[in-house]
Amino acid sequence: MAHSTCPGEHRGKVDWRTVIVFVSIAFSSQCGGGFAAGSTPWTYFFHNTGFYGMLPVVTQPFFCLFMPLVVACINCFIIYFFMKFAMDFRTFDYGAFLQKYGSRFLGGRLARPMLLVYEFNFNWLLIVCMALAYSSSGSALNELTDIPYMATTLIVGVLMLVLCMKGTSLVRKNAVFMSAVIFITMIAVHVPNLFFNISSGRLSQEMALMGADLDAAVASGAGSFLKYLLTAFVWAYIFSGQNLGGFGAYVNHAQLFDNKRTLRWAVILSVIANWAFLEMSVVNLAANYSPIYEGWAAGKAVYSILVVQNGVGTAATKALMLTLLTVSIFFATISTAINYAQGFNDRVLNWYQKRIQEDPEISAKKRNKRGTVLTFLYICLTWGVSQAGLTALVSKGLTLVSYITLFTLVLPTIVNAAIGWPDGGDAAEDPS
Repeated sequence: MAHSTCPGEHRGKVDWRTVIVFVSIAFSSQCGGGFAAGSTPWTYFFHNTGFYGMLPVVTQPFFCLFMPLVVACINCFIIYFFMKFAMDFRTFDYGAFLQKYGSRFLGGRLARPMLLVYEFNFNWLLIVCMALAYSSSGSALNELTDIPYMATTLIVGVLMLVLCMKGTSLVRKNAVFMSAVIFITMIAVHVPNLFFNISSGRLSQEMALMGADLDAAVASGAGSFLKYLLTAFVWAYIFSGQNLGGFGAYVNHAQLFDNKRTLRWAVILSVIANWAFLEMSVVNLAANYSPIYEGWAAGKAVYSILVVQNGVGTAATKALMLTLLTVSIFFATISTAINYAQGFNDRVLNWYQKRIQEDPEISAKKRNKRGTVLTFLYICLTWGVSQAGLTALVSKGLTLVSYITLFTLVLPTIVNAAIGWPDGGDAAEDPS
């Protein structure tokens, strides 16, 4: 619920509780199963698989260390301005937000198309991200236990079905706790290996190999240095764009804020936190580039496991880290699964109630039963999609989301920020 404040009240006071809540939400949104597994950073910053001929298949890992900063800059700019817009114009529903966002340029002709395209994009995101949640945990179990991938994803799917049907309220109430668990386990896994990989010289050795590979590729005529650099920037945007694809949820959270200073601190700190964890992950992946490349070629998909296995510590320490990593991936999977299953149910049930013009009281009585059926169908659908495999889901499924987000959010945000608007939105424009 939005804070009820008089104009000017708490104008300069930062609400740190709201900042912490938003940072937690933003962190858990980015740090999903693919991020924790290392598959998303590897695909976007090291060895992409192209995109249906629209992007070349190139290896550009030499640029990996500073691409997370590019992601952070994109996220900071886009998230701040669209959250500020939502605050000023009181558009906390993504439908109303997009209508207002698109009405401010080209005579509003793009407002309706933006909304329709986003509807498609969000429904596609609901399917791909849920499938990615199964695939991340399933791939981790497969690589740690040698149980077939289909069986491990089926185990995860059954568990998700039980949690979505019985544990939604419990998981939602403990969202901050789950974010804290992911945060702590990621630190426990990545920080010791970060120091080990830098101090042992492994990072510099692997970076030298990457540089040599890049020089050889340029010399062979496979591409120019500029081509590889520009491709790296494109994939940095794609990483950012697939996170921003779910901005409908961020718009809703704009209600948390009652002044711009709180918003600025929340956005900046959330971006810094996400950048720090992404940078740690990328550095550790870079320091293990050779074994991970071999693992990728052999069909492995959870590269953080290789970081631990080749990293610091005794066998017992590595076993503990692998356990913590599995917990991190699993908690990231749970938070993603519950949120997306609930989002899918809410959207379908609300649409159905409006379509048949059913009495709200009758709908409320039937909601649990209908939700159970929908959850079962959603779990079956997304489990089927998860059989495409983690790498395919990351490189193809989420990349499509990033392209569509250009039209629905990124370019409109740039235009609206350039046009500008007075603080307070409609209220400032219309004093009456």
